[in-house]
Amino acid sequence: MQKISSAMLYRSLSVLSLLVLLWQGQLLAATESGPSARDLVIRTSENLIANLQEHKEAIQQDTALAYRLAEDTVLPHLDFPRITRWVLGKYWRTATEDQRQRLTTEFRILLTRSYVSAMVTYTDQILQHADNVQFPAARSRQDGDAATVTMLIDLQAGQQVAVQYQMHQTDMGWKIYDVQIEGISLALTYRSTFSQEITQGGIEGLIATLAARNRQALHEPPPDLMP
Repeated sequence: MQKISSAMLYRSLSVLSLLVLLWQGQLLAATESGPSARDLVIRTSENLIANLQEHKEAIQQDTALAYRLAEDTVLPHLDFPRITRWVLGKYWRTATEDQRQRLTTEFRILLTRSYVSAMVTYTDQILQHADNVQFPAARSRQDGDAATVTMLIDLQAGQQVAVQYQMHQTDMGWKIYDVQIEGISLALTYRSTFSQEITQGGIEGLIATLAARNRQALHEPPPDLMP
């Protein structure tokens, strides 16, 4: 596989993570048990692409619609407490229950705006790559209540990006707690940033920083996916 430039990987991270999560949002709402995570992704991908195609112009013109689509498809199926716990790492153990709840709330707001930003900005690219997707069975696994599904996306000039997303089974169905693009974990990327904030200002400092960023974001364009 040809080496992908850092700029392309950065852009692909926004586009492909959104694509993966939206697929999961559609499929998880459609079933309660039975089919594997991989089977569900394959079965529902065409329905999602049709949905994006139908609302493409409206999404790009009306951010509120993009938020509603995210709320209906993606957010109910992300395990935000587990994502936050994974991102905080060792610092989660020392946080109080109140701090954990506030961290989860602020991080949820941040991630929501990030994916809505990707949806609005990259709808055309998502649709462009919709037919260039493979789900090789040999590179996906499901073991009890844990699953890793690998998606390969062919880009231009023979380049290929591998996307893996980690899921676990809960009482409410399969939930996502991490996405990896070419080995780069979204959760671990945030962990590095959050660790620096905690070192400087403690857990309360991190919460204050996230809250201030989210308040400021109400008056600014949505942020990129990466911290």
